[in-house]
Amino acid sequence: MLGSPRYRRGLGMLQWSYPKKSVSLNAFKTHILYSIAHIINPVLAPAGSELARVQPVTYASMSRAREYARADVEVSFFAAVFADELAAVPTGFSVLPFLTRSLADLPEIDAKRKLPFLHDVLERGVAATNADYIVYSNSDIALMPHFYAACASYFDQGIDAFAINRRRISGRYSSADALDAMYAEVGELHNGYDTFVFRRSLFAKFTLSEVCIGLPFFDSTLLFNLIAHGSQFRLFTRKHLTFHLGMDLVKNWGTRAQVAHNQKAYRAVLKMLQPQFDIANIPGSSLPLMQRHFKWLMNPTFHYPTLLALDWQQRNRTRKKRPREELTGMSYAYLNWLTKAVSFPEES
Repeated sequence: MLGSPRYRRGLGMLQWSYPKKSVSLNAFKTHILYSIAHIINPVLAPAGSELARVQPVTYASMSRAREYARADVEVSFFAAVFADELAAVPTGFSVLPFLTRSLADLPEIDAKRKLPFLHDVLERGVAATNADYIVYSNSDIALMPHFYAACASYFDQGIDAFAINRRRISGRYSSADALDAMYAEVGELHNGYDTFVFRRSLFAKFTLSEVCIGLPFFDSTLLFNLIAHGSQFRLFTRKHLTFHLGMDLVKNWGTRAQVAHNQKAYRAVLKMLQPQFDIANIPGSSLPLMQRHFKWLMNPTFHYPTLLALDWQQRNRTRKKRPREELTGMSYAYLNWLTKAVSFPEES
């Protein structure tokens, strides 16, 4: 695997050789070569289930995205599974040391499903690679072809940790053969976190407790670790980089006791991370006072008392500047609304 970024310079069609590959470069172009380890936790899903339908789409989209970016980014795929779920690992993925602990091992939790601990999955992946960056995503989240290339552009900007909100597209697609049609779907926004990217060296600082994958609050736990430890964290809410088959917004995940376990672990992690938070890394912190507090209060993935206290304690700190809107004003807002109102729905 590649370690730190390597600069590649080409003149004409000179060939420059590097470990594991030889690259051909166009005149006067300079690139930075990054390495990424993408970790997933595949599920051995019953035939006919939703996961059995969407996971192959995820794997095919990952392969396409890797091929798209291979001139600039070296991407390796890793799968973390239990020993009895080895059949769930798709072709082309390196199998990490088998998971040995699950939520079912906790005596106070009556869990029929073996849900792995987030720490165990990431720890195995980080130990198995010397890649510059780690990507963790849910097994039902597909990638756009330019995903890894876009990641590289963010690395170029010095962004060392970020999370991506997915797009929701129609669930009518049933096969990876329709990937091109899926890419064409603009989809709708979703506020959940299911794709995380961070510099590998940051993992040593993470506090993850015993939050389990597959239940609410595991995503918030990882998100706030990125916020606490990334020097230039970003939450990308409106990028067209990932998508999910199905327009659903909320699902029932786990029993009340299981969700309560994850929520308790998340709150404990949040308390430990609080002294390391920089208000500039908190999503929405640069918004006007009432607007940011409304968003923090209404967002179920955020713990409002923590952010209320942090906003007051760091009230004099510099906040990140928001990109300036290209067009503003009542006239633009009206025309934008009218454009959407008169747009015709697509026919099947």
